[in-house]
Amino acid sequence: MPAQRVVSLCPSITETIVAIGGRRALVGVTRYCTRPSGILWGLPRVGGTKSPEISRILDLSPDLVFANAEENRREDVEALRKAGVEVDVTLPKTVSEVPSAIRNWGRRLGTDAEADALAARIESAWKELEDRPARPRFRYAYWIWKDPWMTISDDTYVADLLRLAGGENVYGAERTRYPTTHPSEALAREPQVHIFASEPYPFSEEKHGALVERLFGGHTRRLFVEGDDFCWHGVRTLEGLRRAAELSVPGD
Repeated sequence: MPAQRVVSLCPSITETIVAIGGRRALVGVTRYCTRPSGILWGLPRVGGTKSPEISRILDLSPDLVFANAEENRREDVEALRKAGVEVDVTLPKTVSEVPSAIRNWGRRLGTDAEADALAARIESAWKELEDRPARPRFRYAYWIWKDPWMTISDDTYVADLLRLAGGENVYGAERTRYPTTHPSEALAREPQVHIFASEPYPFSEEKHGALVERLFGGHTRRLFVEGDDFCWHGVRTLEGLRRAAELSVPGD
């Protein structure tokens, strides 16, 4: 039987639930769940992704909670399960894993047809980008935080998306998914472009352009991008694929 009362603890999952016709089942979301704009008005907020209010969630009597293994803490998931709540946890690390996650959500919500239609669109866009004629390769570093400076390894959804754009991650082989490093160390790896995302750290050219110029010098290209488009999976993957296809790289 499809879930009737659902709580989502991950903004990208919340956005996708709405996209596949599951809004009617939502009874609670996090304070960071703001998209689609205007559609979630009036829904109870159950805290943050890293600090959900377990008692508040239980008061909503959900028969299913959606969570992400990276965005949400294991101890919170276990607390909900211990209280008798079913929790569906996913963690797509590649674009190719997203369609199956969407179909699973649709099955749990009873919106199989809508979920399958979205998953098929993503599969088509992914295959088109995967099979297109080779573009010039470019070496990059993708920045997600400062103080300390943090980047990504190839064991991430973002890196797989950038791979489709022709990107070669200078931190790809690191064993830690989100390595801590320093601009000078990154420069020694000779990336052709530094990519600064607005999520999870709010990098912007207006606020950080001068700092980036000072730390990274004037010889390496720098791009400021909407982080949600590159790190959110689900319905947002369509936009991520479009952004990857249009990504302006050195030599274009």
